[in-house]
Amino acid sequence: MMLAALLMAGACTHKIHFEVDMPQDEDGGKYPAPEGLGYLGNDLAWEDIADQKSEITHLKYTVTGANGVKEVKEFNSPKEACEWMIPLPVGEYDVLVAANMNDANGFVLSETGGKAPNLTLPTTVARLKNPSSNPNQAWNGIAHVKVEANKMTTVHLDLDRLMALFTLKVNNVPEGTLIDVSIRNACEFVTLTELRAEGHYGLPSTTISEDVILGRLTAENATTGINEFKVYPTAKSLDKTILMFHIKTHAGIDLDYVGEAPVMENGKKYVLTLDYTKLTPYMYITSTAINDWTDAWSFDGEVLNPQAN
Repeated sequence: MMLAALLMAGACTHKIHFEVDMPQDEDGGKYPAPEGLGYLGNDLAWEDIADQKSEITHLKYTVTGANGVKEVKEFNSPKEACEWMIPLPVGEYDVLVAANMNDANGFVLSETGGKAPNLTLPTTVARLKNPSSNPNQAWNGIAHVKVEANKMTTVHLDLDRLMALFTLKVNNVPEGTLIDVSIRNACEFVTLTELRAEGHYGLPSTTISEDVILGRLTAENATTGINEFKVYPTAKSLDKTILMFHIKTHAGIDLDYVGEAPVMENGKKYVLTLDYTKLTPYMYITSTAINDWTDAWSFDGEVLNPQAN
């Protein structure tokens, strides 16, 4: 039976599920299988409903568990993934899904050896081929499941957004001025098999990547700005994001300004609007509340200059 690949509302009001129509045999409950085996299928859902129109071009599943079993499978679409039915020995399993974390999407996914804490899965990390590439968004999820003999078991996997989204706009930039913007303190890699918060996997590394180059702003593009640039979250244990502005004025003078902002977390959105006329050599950008769609720090007021105090 062909399975629908459309995204549609599921039973949970806060998530959007990929529709799954698994094949059924005559009695609707048994799946003929060799003795001691059952079947595993999967149900994908967006953790954030704002992602429901996003495109997934690659999925990698790693299934580990009972008696040392390990199954790895890759797909080019959610439709292909939903059609996968895995025969497995009876027992308990951990399942990792990594979406869009392949070479074509700008990622390197690798196992580092050893087992992840409290999981049968190998420690698995995701790196960016180029931290400044602004790659396609990626998602990850982990779930635990018990496979029973001669039955179909569905593992439910919530796709958690991996990359932080950063938007920057600068008002009142004079004609002829160039502003090159970069970010420091982004993590070097994310460990997909370690918890970062209750129920959420994907822990940023303590090591930082090279500076992330966001691009150049001019009088012509500064108000539309850098829009939802995808960057790795802030490295674990660091308490700030560093924004760097290299400015060449219309008179040819070079200036270097630094902004200290709150940390960036996996998958969250960050919006910063600045006024060029109020920029200072060192700026402290405070965190303020925003709405449900931008669920992290946002700033559009006057920056604080600690050196002036």
